[in-house]
Amino acid sequence: MVRVVPWLWLGIAVGISLIETPIRFRTPPITRDGAAMLGVAIFHALAYVELCLLVLLMAAAVLLQGKALMIAVGGLGLIVGAEHAIVVPLLAVRAKLLLEGIQPGPSSVHAWATAFEAAKMLLLVVIGWIGQRRSRQQ
Repeated sequence: MVRVVPWLWLGIAVGISLIETPIRFRTPPITRDGAAMLGVAIFHALAYVELCLLVLLMAAAVLLQGKALMIAVGGLGLIVGAEHAIVVPLLAVRAKLLLEGIQPGPSSVHAWATAFEAAKMLLLVVIGWIGQRRSRQQ
């Protein structure tokens, strides 16, 4: 499980964050407001998928009892929790303001979202690497 789940999750994260999101905001028929609201829907759905994948990785970390794995998965849990409890709701508020015709002022929320996403991807690579290393040792 630790050999597959991190790489699957990383693929989902790259697909959405680095491919889908930029394309959504550059597609002519989709307005900026529509793209923002679509983003809210996508990230709310993604929260459920990430929660399921996180539970699988947490279970694997507990079963395998690897200290490095437990630390990495714990860090991932903190990042995912903060991302979905703080950053995504703030982005949803900004999207709602756009939909209401209000131009929100400058904000560092997108920078925080990018930082959380980058940290999550880095930890997924670390967890995947730990999983690959553990499977070679067995």
